[in-house]
Amino acid sequence: MKKLMVLCALLFAVIAGMSPAAAAPTDASQVLTFKANQLCKYAVQLTVSGKSNVLVLPGDRFTVASPGQRVTITNLKTGEEASFLITGTTHGTVQADGTTEITVNGLNIVLNAREAKSARPGIFLLEGNFTFALKPDGSEARVFSGTGDVTDICALLA
Repeated sequence: MKKLMVLCALLFAVIAGMSPAAAAPTDASQVLTFKANQLCKYAVQLTVSGKSNVLVLPGDRFTVASPGQRVTITNLKTGEEASFLITGTTHGTVQADGTTEITVNGLNIVLNAREAKSARPGIFLLEGNFTFALKPDGSEARVFSGTGDVTDICALLA
């Protein structure tokens, strides 16, 4: 389950102090840097700050809430940056075959890394209700789909 939580943190840019029990909201700040072609055609830096809460639930389920969380994404080649409030909620359930079904609601950032074999690599701001699935190795079983608005952050900062 801990491996799953690490994958989720990287894929959703939800940075928090994770533990196997319900945790009090954590006011965290973390910087993640990705090389060119890992997410975008150019190198990017994500600075995540604000409160986040990870709840590990019975039945191989988890919920991540991030009230007041913000991310600033910077194109390291041009210095162009954009900030977003990412106060959405993420729900995950590990299936019997090891696949993790993910539902995101509200405002969320999703990181689709090329190394996770994503059909749609990049950084996306999702506003609405979306689902996707991850294989046990962290690669993409199903790319995100749902209802709401999708903003391609790589294109926005290019």
